[in-house]
Amino acid sequence: MQINPIILPSWLSSKCVFQQGVELKIEGVAAPSATVTLEIVKDPTDGRKVSKLDTDYGVILSRETTTSSKGKFSFTIPPYKASSDSYTFSFKCLTDQTTLTDLRCGDVWVFLGSDFLSIPMKEANATKAPLKRKVMNYLRFFSPVRSGLEKGEEVYPAEEKTHYKEAEWIKVTETAKLSEVSSSAFAFAYRLSDQISYPVGVVDLSYNDSTILNWIAPFAMDRVEALRDVVEQMGLYLDEEGYKKLLAIDEKKKKAVELKEEYKETIESGDIDISMQDEIKRLEGQDPDDIKPLDIDFPTSGDSSLNETKGHKENISFSSASQLDFGMVPEKKDDGKLTKEDEKKFIKQKFRMSILYRTKLAPLKNLAVRGFCFSPDKGELLFERYDLFLMGLLTTLAEVFEPKEVFDETVMPSILFVTMHPDDVDFENPYSVLEFNENFTAFTKLLSMPSGIVSMHDMLLPDKTISFILGMRLATIALGTHFSPKMSKSSPEPNDIEIAGNKRIIKFSNLGSGLNYNDASGEITGFAVAGEDRIFYPAHAKSLYGMCVMVWRDDVEEPQSITYGFTPFPHDATLKNGEDLPILPFRFDRDPAYFAPDLSFTRCDCLEFVGKRTPDSDFETLEIYRTFKGKGIISQDNIHKLTGSASLRIRYETDKSLYGFEPCLEYASLFAPIEIWGRSRIQLSVFNPDQKKKKLIVEDFGEAEIKQQLTWQTITLEYSEDGPIKLDKLRIFIEDKERNGEIYIDSINFI
Repeated sequence: MQINPIILPSWLSSKCVFQQGVELKIEGVAAPSATVTLEIVKDPTDGRKVSKLDTDYGVILSRETTTSSKGKFSFTIPPYKASSDSYTFSFKCLTDQTTLTDLRCGDVWVFLGSDFLSIPMKEANATKAPLKRKVMNYLRFFSPVRSGLEKGEEVYPAEEKTHYKEAEWIKVTETAKLSEVSSSAFAFAYRLSDQISYPVGVVDLSYNDSTILNWIAPFAMDRVEALRDVVEQMGLYLDEEGYKKLLAIDEKKKKAVELKEEYKETIESGDIDISMQDEIKRLEGQDPDDIKPLDIDFPTSGDSSLNETKGHKENISFSSASQLDFGMVPEKKDDGKLTKEDEKKFIKQKFRMSILYRTKLAPLKNLAVRGFCFSPDKGELLFERYDLFLMGLLTTLAEVFEPKEVFDETVMPSILFVTMHPDDVDFENPYSVLEFNENFTAFTKLLSMPSGIVSMHDMLLPDKTISFILGMRLATIALGTHFSPKMSKSSPEPNDIEIAGNKRIIKFSNLGSGLNYNDASGEITGFAVAGEDRIFYPAHAKSLYGMCVMVWRDDVEEPQSITYGFTPFPHDATLKNGEDLPILPFRFDRDPAYFAPDLSFTRCDCLEFVGKRTPDSDFETLEIYRTFKGKGIISQDNIHKLTGSASLRIRYETDKSLYGFEPCLEYASLFAPIEIWGRSRIQLSVFNPDQKKKKLIVEDFGEAEIKQQLTWQTITLEYSEDGPIKLDKLRIFIEDKERNGEIYIDSINFI
């Protein structure tokens, strides 16, 4: 007797969380033309006794249906309320029975995209706050293999996968499996469940080496025609036939790599196989008859042919295509060669259309969810009209997940986005990440579904807690979106402005409990103001009653525009609301302008900043000033100052009557030479505590006497060159005939 097992959706298994408040659609396969029954039992998890007359417990649902001629069946489960109670689903068809235990009804979220959302627990550190056992019991995670390729799978298939082979729901007690779960997903689920006090399940799909194009389904390309046009223009559109041709190229490349390794071993052993070399060349698209054979001799002299080829060995590459991202796949050649044209048209996996949709999203069909969290990849900076890609993603998600029809706004799924991190900056186009995030933010405002966005620009230094903090921030806006109207639904943004003389008072949306800043002086950094010349320059800013910010510059009578954090590496844009959500970097308009460079060294109130030493290095804490002539100790003085929170106190020992110090401008993140438009002079505030006769010299600006007086004095010097001020260094000397001395410097300005 043939037994047809009952096949259920991959996401429906023991220990799962199913979405509260909406109907649950279950599609499965069993014996053809047979009766399938479903029984749902609900039990209290606290072990209390329940009366048989209590209809909320025990068998709460019994259904049956008949399978089609192909064995397909479907059940629709009515909405249930979230609770900590345990559910058991029992399916029976003929002699086969499948029982799912320990199910929970709560909220289900889907994490997809890349970057920080994909960092697993084992590679991150949680914050030090103690975890509550009750909350931990509420958490469940469904985490398929991160790449989408399960055991025995070597290539992404051209067909949609219907079921996962290995994925299962994970409880926090399963620590080995939990270590592979996204740390952001864990922090998100924990904070959310801690506030709403019922189960939260996260379907963890994020994959670091992916782009949005991997997640968009082919049907979404057809529905969003403008997106398909863009993808075709980029050479990235792949129908099924084109994708299979690309897989054939993959196979040739793989074979070439294997042969190269084998050939390398034969050379090392001295057993050289010329036919193997010819085969490698053939796979690479070269004609072996056109290749000059190597002379076989011993490398006993400097002109030996083997010596000559040593430097050439690394140039033998099976594929220059690993550096190329775009292009359609060409026709397969009859001789099976990997031609140069093949290589030019090769597409990296992270730019291959729909591969993660087919392997990670498609098996989740009909899963009902509360919402989604998505994070972009650096590679997506290459995508023009990113709004079309986002529309394609939303079209895909709307087709895969439930509910598809929403008559109650409270159950409408939401989507929460993460902005691109400053570490993704393209040094050849440093403002591209800022523009990308601007467009990202603007897109969220066009959606009819609830949406929000979280910035990460304030988390620059490498830190294993970043992914946890990101998860908690996402949970904060999830709470504001679905549960608490008083909480923030997104990172704060400016939404109104008042004019008060030459000052501008900025109000913000999503401010929650108000502004939170750490500067004891009350001065807020990161703002810049432009006058009619459209040249932005660092501005003063102060909080008003913790609810708005007043911004101004004394030398700009009629501010025309304002920016905040609008620089590739906004290390001084640290303003947050009381819920730890950073205010999104912004500019008031997109008219052409000269944006303010990083002039944090001019404030003289800090000795370190966070930046990049080289384009490829990590963010690190870097010194702002250094001594280059004589000896000196540069420190902060928080009491004896003119503006801001501190001044520079310099105790020095001269070298031939000169002491020299300078800001360190060679760091990659400063983009020297720093250009300062619309300014022709430098102005420094100086205090001479020992009242000795001294002189201030600024290279490329001139010199001036420092008065022997116990008051702050302002010294102004003219720039010696024509055009805008350009600084790749700014050397400042103190001339002092005495061997030792002391000087205070504050508020370096260009005017």
